[in-house]
Amino acid sequence: MSSVEGAYRLAGGDWQVFIFSRRDVDKPTITDSTWASGVTGLHVAFPRQTTLNQTVVESLLGNHLGVDSWSVVRGPDSMVLR
Repeated sequence: MSSVEGAYRLAGGDWQVFIFSRRDVDKPTITDSTWASGVTGLHVAFPRQTTLNQTVVESLLGNHLGVDSWSVVRGPDSMVLR
């Protein structure tokens, strides 16, 4: 995949958006982002040749946000949030 996008919500917080985009980087680089709608979240520049799947996304976001485990639920569409 060239990119992965979704939404996440930490306990007691608002829905936020994450976007993983393939870039020419050696390691994942995470940047705080605010989209035009005012919704916040994370943009991750991700190495082109590295496997990108749900496990990788959950692990990287979890490490960055201090989350040990995720519960996958039906939430708002990240494209609509942005």
